[in-house]
Amino acid sequence: MMTTTENTLDSLIKRILNDPEIFESPFDKTVKTPMPLLFPKETWEELKATFEKGDYIAFNSLVDNRLQSLRHEAQISPTHRKEHIGKLLSLGESIKTAYYTKHNLLTQLFSLFESFGLLKCNLPDMEDYGEVIENHPQPIVEQFFLYKINKEREGYRKRALKKTLDYVKELYAIKTSALEIAFFIRKLESLTEFVEVIKNE
Repeated sequence: MMTTTENTLDSLIKRILNDPEIFESPFDKTVKTPMPLLFPKETWEELKATFEKGDYIAFNSLVDNRLQSLRHEAQISPTHRKEHIGKLLSLGESIKTAYYTKHNLLTQLFSLFESFGLLKCNLPDMEDYGEVIENHPQPIVEQFFLYKINKEREGYRKRALKKTLDYVKELYAIKTSALEIAFFIRKLESLTEFVEVIKNE
């Protein structure tokens, strides 16, 4: 049976993974917009529905339609965007295979993500933050975050740190141990690997 803390941590992971201030699709600086997702929110929800119904034909068709659309986009895209789309196409093929070979993992991905694609973490290296959390009381931790936020020059990173501080406060509020919070914060960047584990070996 899961404890309240475990439930809250699971909920927190889902919220963080879907928080565009912390995790987002890699950015295309040439056109100043994010790179495409493999499955935007509406398509991902539709795919999830077919998966839950056990309708492999509809599932496969939705994936194939999305991959065809991405292939068309790749044909008219510059090289850097073609490379990103190539990774999405590979990921899409892996999802088709996972319907039978990694069913439980696919179930977990549907439960975690509101859309699906390659992720970029907007946070800096969080090792120092973990060390402060591990060795100091909450007021010092909050002051450390605020100091780092004020010093940060990159707007996207500043926003990501502010949101992370909010999540840290939530963890303190439910009496999560400092060691658990420190471990969680140090491992935030590795959450991008949730996307990668679906890939075919």
